[in-house]
Amino acid sequence: MKWTAFKNVVRRSRLFLLLDCLGLAESAYALCQVGSRIQRERNALIRQDFKRFRLELARMVAGEEEDHPRKRAWIISSLSTVCGWKLDGVLSLGLRLHGYAPMGIQVNFDPWGRRYYELFGIKHAQNFRATVSRVGAVAPAREIIQFQNSRPTIKDLLQVQYRQVDIGRIALSNVLNRHKFVSFDLDRPDMLAEVCNELIQSQRNVLAAESLIEQQRPDLALLLEKGLSPMAELFGVCVANGIQVVQYVGSQSMDQYVLKRYNLKNRHQHPFSLDPATWEQVKGMPWTTKQEVLLLKDFSDSYQKGLWFNRKFLHQGKQIKTADVVRKQLGVDPEKKTAIIFSHVLWDATFFYGEGLFDDYETWLLKSVQAACENPNVNWIVKLHPDLVWKLKYEGYIGELRDVIAMKSAIGRFPDHVKLVLPETDISTYSFFEVADYCLTVRGTIGIEMACHGVPVLTAGTGRYSNLGFTIDSKTKEEYLDRLKNIHILPPMSSHQVELARRFAYALFKLRPWPMTSFEMIKMPIEQIGHPLDHNLAPIIKSNEDLVGAPDLQAFGHWITTDQVDYIRSVIDN
Repeated sequence: MKWTAFKNVVRRSRLFLLLDCLGLAESAYALCQVGSRIQRERNALIRQDFKRFRLELARMVAGEEEDHPRKRAWIISSLSTVCGWKLDGVLSLGLRLHGYAPMGIQVNFDPWGRRYYELFGIKHAQNFRATVSRVGAVAPAREIIQFQNSRPTIKDLLQVQYRQVDIGRIALSNVLNRHKFVSFDLDRPDMLAEVCNELIQSQRNVLAAESLIEQQRPDLALLLEKGLSPMAELFGVCVANGIQVVQYVGSQSMDQYVLKRYNLKNRHQHPFSLDPATWEQVKGMPWTTKQEVLLLKDFSDSYQKGLWFNRKFLHQGKQIKTADVVRKQLGVDPEKKTAIIFSHVLWDATFFYGEGLFDDYETWLLKSVQAACENPNVNWIVKLHPDLVWKLKYEGYIGELRDVIAMKSAIGRFPDHVKLVLPETDISTYSFFEVADYCLTVRGTIGIEMACHGVPVLTAGTGRYSNLGFTIDSKTKEEYLDRLKNIHILPPMSSHQVELARRFAYALFKLRPWPMTSFEMIKMPIEQIGHPLDHNLAPIIKSNEDLVGAPDLQAFGHWITTDQVDYIRSVIDN
């Protein structure tokens, strides 16, 4: 049994829950270790890394303490992994260089997290679970009771707020993440009850986060994950109380991260997006053929070298094939145009970042495939998300895909003009740029890539690039489905639309990412997913002088001191 699976079993035990509720997180955590060979092995591997990393880091951080008062920054831990703690620590160094005193907020107690934080000079760490325990049980808020007593829909759930925090979105995200392989259905009494329990727990987390702010209000909060509890509640309470929050997420390239500053108004924006003010700046910047060539070459090189979003193992076992080879392999009619439905990960919380025409990704997928089956005027390819390869391996899931089960149940056997491409296909996504005549997505990144290659993109909801002039956006599900019936007569993209798409992509993929150059990511092969060090960070800089002068940490820290929503490099530098 994997460590994560073992830990989850123990955490469901009554003794663990009792200790945790009493605020005895360390005792509860120790319970996980009793008699666990897996945990002993995990500790041994982490201990070796910790000792080595402590020696490497000691030379860099020595002498960085200052006596004058500093602004307080919360480092909200999101990943209970060695790589996660180190990444938090690297960013904390940039904060320290620019007048901030970092303080750790641990949401899942792990003594290794505190130890790694201390290596980076994050000397004060708060256990959020202990604060939640002190809040105690709470009576359901009026908003929760009203929701429970109605006949709620998913859209109703997404609207539930408590003290300006989107607890409905948080509850839905938690339940979807817990039941990855089961369709979400609020008409099921057990699922509705689980959602309501999540809403109450989210309410409790909100009160705990407010209590923390009353004790030690930060000037800034930094986090990786803001969609799942309890990070989501900490994020929500911070922005509701006027505290700026910076989210960092991975980009399309290893060792490059995207930074966005949040407040109450823009809290639903995707982190890997362009703020409206940034988009206006990008539309007005000089644009040349050289930039277009660089962008398309980046796409080509990144796919051919296996670097495009490689942190997700997207290129494992993939080959770039010609359009003719792909058509022959899939058995599509070369005389017809081809529309490709790019499925989302059904439990993904990207519903946070826009309004969908359909209740969820599964409903959109089924309705789109049903429309495809009824329109034989074009070839249809249903491509399931390649992320599923590593996500399912991480979860240890080997059963039939939920997507496939849903389509079999709702549709049955596909007609000859509709083909299904599974996540483990050997066809690289890059191969489909030459095959596709139309692209269908709700708000996936593939929509940006396809539009840059001149492929018309039909969206089924708002998101980070809809309504910007280079996609075909529908206001209702009826309008969307009608377009699918007549997709074969849709016109090609204009040169102006392609230019807008390429401007957007150039800014997003080439200017938005912050390159981390003082540390580098080390990733183990996909077969070793679940290893405590399957992802790790190693220092490139060697001394305190290197640290103080590190261009990446200086650029990060300088941006933090501005009021810019997006971290974006100057077009002049590129």
